[in-house]
Amino acid sequence: MSEPVFPTPEAAEDAFYAAFEARSLDDMMAVWARDDHVACIHPLAAPLNGRAAVAAGWRSMFGAAGRFRLQVKAVHEIREVDHVIRIVDEFLTIGDETAPRPAILATNVYRREADGWRMVLHHASPLQVGAKPGADTPPVVFH
Repeated sequence: MSEPVFPTPEAAEDAFYAAFEARSLDDMMAVWARDDHVACIHPLAAPLNGRAAVAAGWRSMFGAAGRFRLQVKAVHEIREVDHVIRIVDEFLTIGDETAPRPAILATNVYRREADGWRMVLHHASPLQVGAKPGADTPPVVFH
């Protein structure tokens, strides 16, 4: 089976978030660049550098995660010929919760490769570090 081709950074980003919500490690890693020049930083966690570490981080998170829904809102974009940086707000709704949790701010960097666009960096952090969550928001940080 051949790897998917992402003709635009937006297509790669859509696939990234679809894989994230589906908790599919194979689909997730298909979005990432194939070399070791990749990094992922989950909220309040140490950087994961290289494909093996990035895959291990997502595998661990997907294994621990329950059901959730994800909404993404683009905030800013910097577009160059071979790289695109997209800053987004991520809104997670976990389990039976009825409203999304406070936004997580994420920076996604995509690189143009010979066969399309691939992710090289995902860095996510709470939008308001140290802010007191709302009364109906569980205090757990999840990403």
